Amino acid sequence: MRAAIFEEHGGPEVVHVAEVETPEPGSGEVRVSVHAAALNHLDLFVRRGLPIETRFPHIGGSDLAGTIDVIGPGVTESGVGRRVVVNPSISCGHCEWCTAGEDPLCPEYRIIGEHLPGGFAEFVVVPASNLLTVPDGFDLETAAAAPLTFLTAW
Repeated sequence: MRAAIFEEHGGPEVVHVAEVETPEPGSGEVRVSVHAAALNHLDLFVRRGLPIETRFPHIGGSDLAGTIDVIGPGVTESGVGRRVVVNPSISCGHCEWCTAGEDPLCPEYRIIGEHLPGGFAEFVVVPASNLLTVPDGFDLETAAAAPLTFLTAW
């Protein structure tokens, strides 16, 4: 698949389009065919080298929307073709922090596009539980612009 990647930190000049391996969903995951991805300040921070150590090559893009392409093992909901927006925040869901509603304090907390490959690619694999259906008549570009900005405002 094609993806916008970077293999070193820096400015926009380090980003280029390359062929990378198409990801396959594992247990509890789905593969999303990305239709729209928004550029967020987090993407700029990660590309510049903040706030974490990044594994290279890296695919950014925390804010994305598309359609479910492949369903992994253990996903009970049939949804191939369903229009979705991705919640980029991933946590374990059962530790003391998650059960208290403090997911960012979870020891397993990660963000798609920061700690994990993101949506600046043709496909991205995400937990099925991190999807919200995009209603008919609501465009995917608008849906992709909301996830991190909404969480920040909330």
